[in-house]
Amino acid sequence: MTRKTKRVKLYGLKVSPGLGMGKVCVIGEALKAPRWRISPEQVPGELQRLEDAIAKARQELQSIRDDLRERVGKREADIFDAHLLFLDDPYLRDGIRKRVTQDHLNVEAALEDVIQESAKKLSSVKDGYLRERAQDILDVGDRLLHHLLGEKQRCLVDEENDLVLVADQLKPANTAHLDRNKIKGVVTERGGPTSHAAILARSLGVPMVTGIRQIVETATLGSLAIVDGYRGQVILNPLARDIELFRRRQEELALQFAEEEQLKALESATADGRRVHLLANIASDEEVNLALAKGAEGIGLYRTEIHFLDREELPREEEQFEHYRRVVEKMAPRPVVIRTLDLGGDKMARFFPIPPEDNPYLGLRAIRISLAFPDVFLEQLRALLRAGRYGDLRILLPMVTTVEEVEEARGLLEKAKEQLRNRGEKYAERVPLGAMIEVPSAAVIVRDLLKVVDFLSVGTNDLIQYTLAVDRSNVEVSRLYEALNPAVLRLLADLRAAAEEAGKEIGICGEMAGDTRYTAWLGWATPSSA
Repeated sequence: MTRKTKRVKLYGLKVSPGLGMGKVCVIGEALKAPRWRISPEQVPGELQRLEDAIAKARQELQSIRDDLRERVGKREADIFDAHLLFLDDPYLRDGIRKRVTQDHLNVEAALEDVIQESAKKLSSVKDGYLRERAQDILDVGDRLLHHLLGEKQRCLVDEENDLVLVADQLKPANTAHLDRNKIKGVVTERGGPTSHAAILARSLGVPMVTGIRQIVETATLGSLAIVDGYRGQVILNPLARDIELFRRRQEELALQFAEEEQLKALESATADGRRVHLLANIASDEEVNLALAKGAEGIGLYRTEIHFLDREELPREEEQFEHYRRVVEKMAPRPVVIRTLDLGGDKMARFFPIPPEDNPYLGLRAIRISLAFPDVFLEQLRALLRAGRYGDLRILLPMVTTVEEVEEARGLLEKAKEQLRNRGEKYAERVPLGAMIEVPSAAVIVRDLLKVVDFLSVGTNDLIQYTLAVDRSNVEVSRLYEALNPAVLRLLADLRAAAEEAGKEIGICGEMAGDTRYTAWLGWATPSSA
């Protein structure tokens, strides 16, 4: 295919905010595994080559993990613990050895067969989170193949300082080494907002746009590209006017960031004097320091499911308690809203015995999973109640659709208190219980819900998606995902009115709350907005 050299404007999914410009650097060119038959005498040598490659890959992965933990944080570094688990997986290792010893295949071919077979199995499952783990297996296999062939992964134009990485699908190992001073943007054809690469890109502050078809074939190596992670826009071979607009926006953003730095210490209020509390969303206790540095007045949402993913067994009560306690203690006396387990949809832990679902986003997920597995839920509730002694902790139930769900959850909360009393454990007697409004049914019955909860949090990402029947991760219809749709605004206005009538707090959570384009529209916020 002839690569285009004229100006091309493309739109995809915005998975990491930011604005960057640099020369196109194509990465992730696949290596081809050679294939031949070996003699029985060659088997020991091939098996030793496998062990040597595994040892080199392990050392490399440990180095990446430790470096990332120091530069970014434990959560992002833990991604590579999953790679190390795959590296030592007996199924993968024994499968390769069997093909070498019994089928008399060279180790490269044996590796490719086993890796592709394993990735194919994962790719066929309906759970979105597990499907994305297929890329982790391919990444591990690619790393081993590079060591077997003596090849090194490198950027094709790595002598340049300002680069825009272009790939079919970016691997976490590539993203882990991103130098923010050198890499100005990332563009891929595949990979969603929950992929490890997207998580790392956001943590490192690198703008990333995905979902752009045939980007590797379309982009010209070494040509200029602009990546707009705020709009999900990519311009290849930009004209002078594009570059001028880019420079102007950069200056505007720099001024905006400087002003925000000065304003963060001031009280947040509207021009007419309405107080609005700005809180941070976090996914691990390591992010609390960053939230405090940015001037957060508390934690509006702590996503606890991160502690349940990429592991072989459930996190026990004591482990959960330590995570929650650290957050609550560091933020005290500021409020900390901790959401109970929100698995399902594109996030599923392997130890939950849930059969495949035709539509997991509308299946057993969030509060439904907690109520379906009460022992797991009780363990989390006990950990939360114990952590509540160290500050202002509040419990939030995700994806509530009925009053009965809240009543059942409250009953389990009381049971958790009784269990702690019987154990002689100290805990917080009064912990506010809230509901997350993420689906239209909850918004319609909000006045009934307000009778059984202490506060509300509006999850705008899902509420917009379900109200408009638009999959926001689908490039074909993502343009219809519009926060300012009149139906959405009317729902928000009614939620605000209902909360004011009940005299209870309501917060806004999701991308809408963090986008300054919507700030004026959210002036309806009641005393607490996250």
